[in-house]
This record gives sequence, structure tokens and C-alpha cells, in this order.
Amino acid sequence: MNPYQSSPFSSMPLRTKISLGLTALLVLSLLFFFAFTFFLITLVSGVVLFFINLFHSTQRNLGSSMSPDQPRAYRRPPSRDNDDVIDI
Repeated sequence: MNPYQSSPFSSMPLRTKISLGLTALLVLSLLFFFAFTFFLITLVSGVVLFFINLFHSTQRNLGSSMSPDQPRAYRRPPSRDNDDVIDI
């Protein structure tokens, strides 16, 4: 009998079932290993960046770091004798 032609009522051999199960377990374990490794790398890099930012020794001065091409915050000019006008 040809092994590629089987009746619809024949069962799969035990050796084939075991090999399919072991192959599925191997593939899932490799997937888990690489996914968990990627997760650990991102977690450690995030913690390192957090502590670098937390213990950064120099304070940034926001006033002097603005370049001239950056827009400044709007400040209303001081009023001149027209305090009785209500701006809407």
C-alpha cells in the first residue's frame, strides 16, 4: 500500500503523532526563548535609561537653551492708561 494514499478511516501512526508533538513543542520553546530574551533586553535598557536620566548630574537651564528661531511664549504688553477697556 502506498503510504501517501490512506483511507479516511485510518489512524495516524503513533510515531508521527509523537514527532509532530515534539516539533510543535520545539518551535514554541524557541519562540518563547527569543521573545523572552527580547523582553529582557528592552526591560534592562529601559531601567538603565531611567537611572541615567534620574541621576543626571547637570541641570538643564531652559531659558538659555532656547535658540532664537524657537517661538517665545506670548506676553501681553503692559497696559497704558486703558485699564478700563475690557478685552474679550
